[in-house]
Amino acid sequence: MEPEAKVGQIIEHLFRQEAGKIVSALTGSFGLRNLELIEDAVQEALLKALRQWSYGTVPANPGAWLMTVARNQALDGLRRSARWREKEEEIALTQLPASGSESTPLFTDEEIRDDQLRMIFACCHPALARESQVALTLKILCGCSVEEIARAFLLPGETIAKRLTRARQRLQKRAVSFEIPAGPELAARLDSVLEVLYLLFNEGYNASQGASLIRRDLCAEAIRLTTLLQEHPAGDTPRTHALLALLLFQAARFSRAARRRRGNLAFA
Repeated sequence: MEPEAKVGQIIEHLFRQEAGKIVSALTGSFGLRNLELIEDAVQEALLKALRQWSYGTVPANPGAWLMTVARNQALDGLRRSARWREKEEEIALTQLPASGSESTPLFTDEEIRDDQLRMIFACCHPALARESQVALTLKILCGCSVEEIARAFLLPGETIAKRLTRARQRLQKRAVSFEIPAGPELAARLDSVLEVLYLLFNEGYNASQGASLIRRDLCAEAIRLTTLLQEHPAGDTPRTHALLALLLFQAARFSRAARRRRGNLAFA
């Protein structure tokens, strides 16, 4: 396989597996109102990786490399923005690890897990219509393309693109808090979260893009996130357990073996 093609596969894998985690972690530090800037920073980090890795060596820890570059891109964008002056006192930069270290993770596994849950519930905010909640979460956290989301909703891609833009604007305008809800607030959002996870798995089980009919990476990510949800007290409900059982049952039909290690599912 040509080096460029191999790097392209690595980037695609990282986009699916790491981009949502990085967006979640950085949003936890810089605030949900900077979501668009953070998404741009992550995209720029992926483009930089594609350019540099094609003509050099892929880092030993690609995910940490992307996190470092995306964080620096986001910081540069904030410094150029008037918003930085408003947020400067809130963001303790001295508490963040120094940039340039690829081997030192910027966030612990537990912090990333919590941030992902916060982003899932933040995107499924009742300030948005349910279809907007689901579409926004699929795009930001799950790495689904506009075309894939449009297929899930049986709508034109242009309609979904406009829906995503309006959803972001509404969240920013309302200054939605970045936290996991509790009690009645949780009940109002949980069904949307479960729908997101089901549609993500469904796209993997019957892929609309690519050469493969089944995208095992998407199925594995849906199961991973559902497992993460059920392990948190906020999502430990019969509905979550039922969805996870359904996903595992379907996955067993095309997987030789399914095994769970430390909350991650691997297909052999």
